[in-house]
Amino acid sequence: MKTQRVIFIVLIFIATVQIASYYPQLPETVASHFDGAGNPNGCSSKKEFISIYVIVIAVMLLIYLILPALFRYIPKSLISLPKKDYWLAPERREKTFSFIAGQMLCFGNATFILLIATFQLAIEANLSDTRHFSSNTMWILLIGYFFFVILWSVRFISKFVRADKQ
Repeated sequence: MKTQRVIFIVLIFIATVQIASYYPQLPETVASHFDGAGNPNGCSSKKEFISIYVIVIAVMLLIYLILPALFRYIPKSLISLPKKDYWLAPERREKTFSFIAGQMLCFGNATFILLIATFQLAIEANLSDTRHFSSNTMWILLIGYFFFVILWSVRFISKFVRADKQ
């Protein structure tokens, strides 16, 4: 989990550097939404565009870093987990929550990478003369993320359905 936390903090740093370096270069009105072909079909001020990015980063920080730390304080009756009595037994409770927190950070890191790349594509589109968003690159990113989500889900679920083999 420590590695995932470091990765998350590095990603926050990368997003911060991205914002700080590109904000002065962006035009006052930026294309903030694009159709499937990469053509702009929605605009906002650069301040609104960057504000949304900052809010999304803050929400990700809350969901993937702070929320897992609070899980330990949720009553057992409110937790939905396969073989809950086994996994939340006093001798395994801390290890279970540690695993969940680590997996949430891993998922958050993948989501954060997708977010940074998406905003980078939007920034690059706004800095080009054509304002064309690279939809092909976005599709590659989405397909990669989709496969990550499937693999992550299988790993996460399989951990908790095999209680008797631990």
